[in-house]
Amino acid sequence: MMKKIIAALLIVVLLGAAFYASYTFSVKYWDKLAPYVDVEAPADATQAAPAATPAEALTTAAPETSAPAETEAEAPYYSVTTVEMPQDETWKLILLNRYYKISDDYTPELAPAIEGSTVQLERRVADAFAEMYAAARAEGLELTPVSGYISTELQTSLYNKKVEELTAQGVAEGSAMFLAAESVLPGGCSEDNIGISVSIGMQLDSFAQSDEYRWLRENAWKYGFIERYTAEKKAFTQVTARPWYWRYVGKEAADLMNQSGQCLEEYLQR
Repeated sequence: MMKKIIAALLIVVLLGAAFYASYTFSVKYWDKLAPYVDVEAPADATQAAPAATPAEALTTAAPETSAPAETEAEAPYYSVTTVEMPQDETWKLILLNRYYKISDDYTPELAPAIEGSTVQLERRVADAFAEMYAAARAEGLELTPVSGYISTELQTSLYNKKVEELTAQGVAEGSAMFLAAESVLPGGCSEDNIGISVSIGMQLDSFAQSDEYRWLRENAWKYGFIERYTAEKKAFTQVTARPWYWRYVGKEAADLMNQSGQCLEEYLQR
C-alpha cells in the first residue's frame, strides 16, 4: 500500500514540474512565437491585429507590377542612331549597321557600276569599281556586278519579309527582329541604301571558291574595296559572311585594313 502512495506522489510531483516548465517557457518566448502562431482576430476592433507570418508579409508587401518585359533574346534591346552622310572625304568611312542608319532625307547620286549595267552605285564608288573591273578583266576574270544600290523602302520590305519567315518558324517576334538583321539589315541600316557596296558574281557561299574571289582577296584593296562581312569578324559586324559583298572605303583605308586584318568596325575604333 505504501508503495502505491509513494508512486502516486511522484506522478503528481512530475506533472507539476512539467506544467511549471511549460508555463515558464510560454511566458518567456511568447513574444517571439506569436507572429508564427495562427490566432483569431480579436473581437475588439481597436485591438492590434496579429503580425503577419513571413510568407504573408512578402505577399502583402509586394507592389503591383505589370507583365514582365521581354528578355534580350525576345526583343531588340539596342537603340539605332541616325547619321548624316559626311560632306568631306570621310564619306568613304561612313558606318552603317544595325546600330547606325542613314538619315531619311539622304539620296545618293548614282551611276551604273559598269557601262551598260543596270546595277547602280554611288557615283564615286562606281568610278572605283569600273577601274577594278577593268583590271580583273585584263586577267581574264569577270567581276560581274549583280546588286548595288537598293532603296530604303525596298530594304525595309526585304527585312520585314525575313522577320516574317523567322516568326513563321516559331521564333519570338523580338528575337526574329534581331536575328533577321544578321542577313538582311533594316531599312536605312544597309550600305546598299547609299550605294557604297557592291555584290559581285554569285550571291552564294560557293563564291568563296571562285577565281574571282581569290583575285579580290589579293587585289581589291588596291582599288579601295574591302570584303565587308567575313565569318571571322561576325562578332564585330553581327552579319553572317558574304564573300560576294565588297565595300568601298578608299585606297588608303583599304590598304591599312588589308595589312591589319581589321574589319571596318575595328578600324574605326582605333
